[in-house]
Amino acid sequence: MTINNITFNSLVKREVSRFSKVAIQTIFSPLISTGLYLIIFSYSFKSREVLGYEIPYINFIVPGLIMMSLIQNSFSNTSSSLIGAKYNGNIVDFLLAPFSYIELTLGFMIGGIVRGMLVGTVIYLVSIFFYGGEIVHPVLAILFAFFISAIFSLFGIIAGLWAEKFDHVSIFSNFFITPLTFLSGVFYSVKGLPGIWSKVSLFNPVFYMVDATRYSFIGKSDVAPIVSGAIIFGLFVGLMILVTYLFKIGYKIKS
Repeated sequence: MTINNITFNSLVKREVSRFSKVAIQTIFSPLISTGLYLIIFSYSFKSREVLGYEIPYINFIVPGLIMMSLIQNSFSNTSSSLIGAKYNGNIVDFLLAPFSYIELTLGFMIGGIVRGMLVGTVIYLVSIFFYGGEIVHPVLAILFAFFISAIFSLFGIIAGLWAEKFDHVSIFSNFFITPLTFLSGVFYSVKGLPGIWSKVSLFNPVFYMVDATRYSFIGKSDVAPIVSGAIIFGLFVGLMILVTYLFKIGYKIKS
């Protein structure tokens, strides 16, 4: 399967330019909301340590906050791009252009990855002022950020293809992504949950993403990082296949 560099690069440039033209909204707006989390938790729980981790609370939540913003922005970039194209009627441009199905998948996905990782990087740079910026496994941090951005970029494509209006995209965000993210251990260790709830958390795929990212930052995690890594990579591969197939059959974009 070959990729036409000219058409593929044009699609990637389009997706990147979409959010870069409104950087105040797409890059700096998430920075404000996450910055408020950092300020509140760094001063409210300054002397608190997380059970089983023996580190300051702010060090514990920074990886989760970065991941939370990365997830939301990766998803938002691809979902808004596709629903916008459908709403404006120019989705036909993608159907008529000489794109292969894998090019469409990769082109939209890369745009989401770039936005997600850019937002994550900016938030990390700001977090340095609150916890020092130490990363125990920087290569793993980059790899996990890349694949997690890819996963939610692909989820965004699915949402954009399925949605018929902008309100439908918010269903994915409000009823699936936001609850799964907040219940993934961003603000707490699942080991500290009572009874069955610590087991229930293991069925949340976002938990493994946050836990893997936390391991790359502080070298400790609730589950073995190789398990989290395998689940993340499996989700990535599965979603790549699914999204490519949806483009192939023209799911909700071909009459």
